[in-house]
Amino acid sequence: MITTKSEQTDYLTEFTDGEHVGLCDAPAGKGGRDAGFTPFALLEASLAGCLNITLRVFAQSHGIELDSVETSVTLKPGDAGSVFEYSVELPEGLSDRDRKRLLAALKGCPIHGLLAKPVSFELKAE
Repeated sequence: MITTKSEQTDYLTEFTDGEHVGLCDAPAGKGGRDAGFTPFALLEASLAGCLNITLRVFAQSHGIELDSVETSVTLKPGDAGSVFEYSVELPEGLSDRDRKRLLAALKGCPIHGLLAKPVSFELKAE
């Protein structure tokens, strides 16, 4: 569970899972001070991080040497729905077989799977 708390500065918000702490804010053009990640950036980070971890777990469990992986995600909101565009930069020297296996493993990313399904919202009464 993530809990947020308003800071004194307009829109600056602290978030925590009880162990780790981060800040999010509105962009300067929207009245914030750009002093933390935007909520949209946090959505992108969630998917990019999960894709990266998924690749590294797959590589480790299948004996694929993977020194470094870079994943990038851009959220493109639209009237008919949103699209998460993502890319993966794998290291040089991988065989075609391992490269294909790693790219196929992206489908196992739990956040990718969650975001690919319909989502609903429920206000929990306090």
